[in-house]
Order: sequence, then structure tokens, then C-alpha cells
Amino acid sequence: MSFLVAVITAGGLGFLPFAAQNALALIASSGTTMRLEAEYEAITPVPWMGLHKTASATLVADLSPSRYRISMSSRAEGFIDWFVDSSASMSANGALTPAGIFPAHYDSTVKDGSKERRVLIDHQGGEVLVAVSPKYGNWGYPAASAMNRLEAVDPLTAILGMTLRIKASSANPCGGPLRVFDGKQRYDIRLRYVARLTWNSDVYKGPALKCEAEMIEIAGFDPKSAQQKADDRADIEWAHFILAELDGGALTPPLKVEVRSKRSGKYTFQATKLRYGRAG
Repeated sequence: MSFLVAVITAGGLGFLPFAAQNALALIASSGTTMRLEAEYEAITPVPWMGLHKTASATLVADLSPSRYRISMSSRAEGFIDWFVDSSASMSANGALTPAGIFPAHYDSTVKDGSKERRVLIDHQGGEVLVAVSPKYGNWGYPAASAMNRLEAVDPLTAILGMTLRIKASSANPCGGPLRVFDGKQRYDIRLRYVARLTWNSDVYKGPALKCEAEMIEIAGFDPKSAQQKADDRADIEWAHFILAELDGGALTPPLKVEVRSKRSGKYTFQATKLRYGRAG
């Protein structure tokens, strides 16, 4: 499920007075590089066997007053790894300023058994250039247009944008939509505020946001009939992001993503480690 890559009830209704520029301004004025480190595990339903840990991922983001670099690596875990040698590594970098995030380069390599594909995305002079090896059999129907590419960011920069509360507001502290282009597929993840929580776990204790999520396919996907699209929409009963509120709510990294499928059950992608502070 795309919600689990991309690769997260009590508490009152008052919203914290932070806009996206506050998080960016805090980093810009820090005079040093800040680091966000997180580790995640995927818990998914396995036919005839119930829920199992099937993957793990590590994310590191270095945020300087003028630049960002974010990387993520993941691999199959548990008995799934007995049968599928699957892993992925991704990195992205760009400019980080009080005015916003400006992506420059994205590099993704995904291995699945003997198959391996590398995707490079470069933002250059008002263009988004893509190199894929080996090439896709097709680019989807319709393929992502030049405008589709320009209006979006890579999956890792989208995670960073959510964490830095880009587009967050008092009306919708969850922010979004996350406009994503992964080198082929162009999609939005729309977020809607549900509740403010008090989170209490070994990973994080403190305020958190619960956000309802919906994925909207824009371009680059396989063609589907009207009935297939309706069946896909009906299959997802709900999808939620839980976001930690760090530094008084200035940063909101994902703690948990949960998706409930009528066909196959509940998928969970949850943090097992979360740290934010000076790099080094």
C-alpha cells in the first residue's frame, strides 16, 4: 500500500500558534545543523498467519540553515525475508530556507530478489528530469506531465514537508496535501485533522496529532475501470497518520501510519525510535 512507503483521542481543540515558517525560521536561526533520526517497523496481515513484522526502515534528516539532506533505508524482515530478498535505499537533498523547501536531487534504488531499479529525479532550471534504469514498461495512463512533476516533490521531501508543517494552518494543523512524484507515479495524500492526543509510549511521550489520510491518484498509474476505482475506494475503511509535536508543535514527524483494508486487514507502520537534536 502506498500509504505505508511514501516511503504514520482526547486532548482539546485548541491549536498551537505555529505556522510552517516558524519551523523553518527556527532552523535558519539556529546557526547549526539539526538532525531528526527515526526507526520504523511495518506490521502487516499475512494470510493464515495473522499479524507479523514484515519490514523495518531507518530515516535520518540533517537540516542546516540553508540545506537539507534526508535518507531512508528499508528491508524485508521476519519470515518474509526468508522468501523475498527485498530492500530499498533513498536519499534527497535541496535548499531549506525561511521561505520554504526547494528540492534538488532524489536518488532511489529498490531491490526485489534479482531485480533492481534505480530512479533519479533532478530539479533543474524549471524542469524536473527523470532517469530510470532499467526503464519502466510504460509510464502509466496518463503519464505524469511536466506540470504534474513541477507541482510535486519526491517522497522523502514530502515527509520532510509534513514534518516541518509546510501548508499547516490553524484550521488544519495536519497540513497538506502532500503532492508527490516518485519518478513515475504522481499522487496526493490529503490530510484532515481529527483530534489532538496525549501520546505515551517508549518511543515518545507528549502531544500528538491524529490526521485522517486519503490517497488521490493523479497520473502514472495503470489504467483502471470505473468499477475497479470504486472497489479500491470501498476497500479502504480508514487511514490515519499520528504525528508527534516536537519543539512545542513546530515539528511534526510521523509516529504511526495505520490503514484498514476490508480485504486484508490492518497495516501499521510505526516508530520504534525518534530523536531530534543537534547533529554530531
